[in-house]
Amino acid sequence: MEQKSTNKLNNDEFNLISDTWYPILKKGAIEKIKAQLADLGSQMQDNQPHLNYKISAGENYQNLPYLVLDFPKISGPNFPFVFRTLFWWGKPFSCQVLVRTNLYKNTIDKILSLSQPNTLVLVGDNLWENDFSSQHFKSVAELSNIEKAALTAKTYFKLVHTFEMKKPDNLFEEANGFYEKYKELILTS
Repeated sequence: MEQKSTNKLNNDEFNLISDTWYPILKKGAIEKIKAQLADLGSQMQDNQPHLNYKISAGENYQNLPYLVLDFPKISGPNFPFVFRTLFWWGKPFSCQVLVRTNLYKNTIDKILSLSQPNTLVLVGDNLWENDFSSQHFKSVAELSNIEKAALTAKTYFKLVHTFEMKKPDNLFEEANGFYEKYKELILTS
């Protein structure tokens, strides 16, 4: 008796692989998003010409494609700070501020005071975690004084603000305003 295969495609999967529209459409969308991130990186670099940005891409962060803009580009495991913009397929995009706490210990309270109440803070230990619905993140408004104090004991502090995608012509319009709030504080500390 012949055994049935468990690797059969369902109808949605079969329809997807039977046509060329999805890979072509996805490639075009990713290229345009990458160009918008490059524009944002260039704008940030215009104000700090001695710093460079870097765009990274991948296909499998929790099974979804992503693009990341780091300004300035991370050069080594002990970077002082980075402004990170993350596009993660199907999710709201995020703007992130990551700072090495021993260099910015006195700045973290100021960063928190500039933040909106719904801005998130990483309370977990994995700096590269980006599932903002996990227990590893809390909103600034939910942080207790003990949790705020514990943030300075970590190696890195991570602040995240998510934005729903609104306009296809400039997805990252809000990012500049977000980073402007923290730029002077971090660059002068």
